[in-house]
Amino acid sequence: MHLHASTHDHRTTAAAPRRRSRHLLRLLAVLAALVATAAPAFARAPLPPIEGYAQYQPQTRCSPKPKPGAVYLMQYLDRRFPGTPGGISRACDVGGRSEHKEGRALDWMVSARTHAGRVAARELLDWLFATDGHGEQDARARRLGVMYVIWNDRIYSSYDGFRPQPYLNAGCKQLKGCSPTLRHRDHVHISLDVAGGMGRTSWFVGRLTDAVGGVVGGVGGAVGGIGGAAIG
Repeated sequence: MHLHASTHDHRTTAAAPRRRSRHLLRLLAVLAALVATAAPAFARAPLPPIEGYAQYQPQTRCSPKPKPGAVYLMQYLDRRFPGTPGGISRACDVGGRSEHKEGRALDWMVSARTHAGRVAARELLDWLFATDGHGEQDARARRLGVMYVIWNDRIYSSYDGFRPQPYLNAGCKQLKGCSPTLRHRDHVHISLDVAGGMGRTSWFVGRLTDAVGGVVGGVGGAVGGIGGAAIG
C-alpha cells in the first residue's frame, strides 16, 4: 500500500515538467506564428523604379542652407565610411558657381596622400557606382541623384556614365602648383541634382522621413567648409 502511493507520487511529479514543457512549446509556436504574420508590416517597402542618370543642374540661385537630402547623405556617410564630414553650404559671395551655394553638394574629407585615405575614397566610390542585383549600373549614384563626383584629379559625371575623366579646377592653370583642395586630393566632392538635394529620389524612400530634424545644424551646417574655399 505504501509502495503504491510512493509510485503514484513519483509519476505525478515526473509528469508535471513534461506538461509544462508541452505548454511552453505550444506558446512559443503561437508567438512564432504571430511574429511571422506581423513581420511584413515592419519590412521596408520595395524601392520605386530606378532613375536614369541625373541631368546637370548647376547652381542658379543663392540658397546655401543645407538641403535635407545632402544632410542625410552626409550623416549616412559619417556612420558607414572612414573619413570625416566636410561642408555642405558655402557663402554665395565666395568663389564661382557651385552647388554648395544651393546646399546640395557635400565634401567628404579623406586624403589622397595616405594609403588609408585612398582606400577609404575607393570604398565610397565603389559603393556609389556598384551594379545592383538587377544589373543596373551605378545604381546608388542614380538613386541618389548624383550629378558628379570629384576626387584626386578625376571627375565622375552622370552625363558621362560616371567614367573617370581628368579634372582641372578652373582656378588652376595646371596641376603643378594647384592646391590639394582645388585638386580634390583632401576630400571627395559629391554634387546632387535638385531632387536628390531635397531627398526626393528613390534612395531616400523609407530613410529620410524619420532621419531629418535637428540634423542640418549639426552635420555640415557651417557655411564654408574647408575654409570657404572654392572646391567644386
